[in-house]
Amino acid sequence: MLVETDMMKVIEKLYGSDGRKIVELLLKSSDGKSIDEISQETGIRVNDVRRLLYEMSQEGFVAYLRSQKGDSFWYNYRWYTNIAMLKNALSKRIDNVVKVLEERLEYETSTPFYICPNDLTVYTFEEAFENNFQCIHCQADLTEFDNKQIINHLKSLLEKLKKFNSSTL
Repeated sequence: MLVETDMMKVIEKLYGSDGRKIVELLLKSSDGKSIDEISQETGIRVNDVRRLLYEMSQEGFVAYLRSQKGDSFWYNYRWYTNIAMLKNALSKRIDNVVKVLEERLEYETSTPFYICPNDLTVYTFEEAFENNFQCIHCQADLTEFDNKQIINHLKSLLEKLKKFNSSTL
């Protein structure tokens, strides 16, 4: 099970220390907090709190409840989160990263590459063919580029992310 401290490290990487402070405060709150309350309790400027909350809400890390007092046309927003929301949002984020890495792996395995021995510029087969297999910068002959290390690294990353997502979240 992913512990809260690990989850907070991820939040901090994504949204900075202010984002972490906000999430920690909301986790402790049973009935949510307004933007002003969050600002006062964390010492973070109201505009920064608002911006971070909107960013985090777009990915599902936090959410809000909207209420109206009496006949007033003003709405009150109470922001909240819980561990289940955080895990779900992180799982979705990991799924998106996995999708991008799988696309990159497919590209790396299906495309032959060539490299300039002088400036290490990498070319696809099509680019190399268009330039008569010569570097466009120094006209050196291109050699076939072995991208097995890149492919193995992508496979390793994918395996770790999938394992983490299925077993931890």
